[in-house]
Amino acid sequence: MKGKIFLFLGPPGSGKGTLSELCVSKFGWPQLSTGNLCRQHIADQTILGNKIKQIISEGGLVPDDIIADMVVDWISRQSVIPEGIIFDGYPRTKNQAILLYNFLQEKLSQYELVLVKLNIDVKLLLDRILNRVVCSNKQCGRVYSLSHDSEMQPHQNMICDTCGYILIHRSDDTQDSLKKRLALYYQHEQEIIDFYVDKGLKIGILQAAQAMQKLFDDFKKIAFQNYVY
Repeated sequence: MKGKIFLFLGPPGSGKGTLSELCVSKFGWPQLSTGNLCRQHIADQTILGNKIKQIISEGGLVPDDIIADMVVDWISRQSVIPEGIIFDGYPRTKNQAILLYNFLQEKLSQYELVLVKLNIDVKLLLDRILNRVVCSNKQCGRVYSLSHDSEMQPHQNMICDTCGYILIHRSDDTQDSLKKRLALYYQHEQEIIDFYVDKGLKIGILQAAQAMQKLFDDFKKIAFQNYVY
């Protein structure tokens, strides 16, 4: 039986990161987050990191070649590919999707890709993003919400529950920046889905507006019961 590599598709704020964390904690699966990789490169002030910082500050997407270099490096450092693995927010473009598909066909054909799409209303998405804060500790990076009805509020105001560092707003979590990011995201998402579906890949749909535990339960149906369409 083939192992599964799950590709989480969803706009910023749809819950991909939190769902990924649950998969890591409950199943022990490793997680590839290009967002985390980008932020780590920025924090380390690498050549790639400086390029990424400038691109993000202008509201753009990081070029495919830079992302591909980071992904290949990350995969090459995994001594063993486990039964399940999570790709959070990657691929972001059709070109990235093609590169990933070809790489896995050549090097990791014992695994199958499963697309998991998180659907969410744009108004709810805006509210989530504008109320989102993250731990300032780069080694932690836990995400919280300041929304009064959110289940992700910190126990102490603007303090991380996990490590005690101060919580901050991401510099690109502004309404103007978000609109640019969403426009770019939705421009590419359908192309990615069309490419993979044409290759015969499975796709599961999750409703991201529901409580995270329910979202996780629905994901488990996709992961273990092949509840995909």
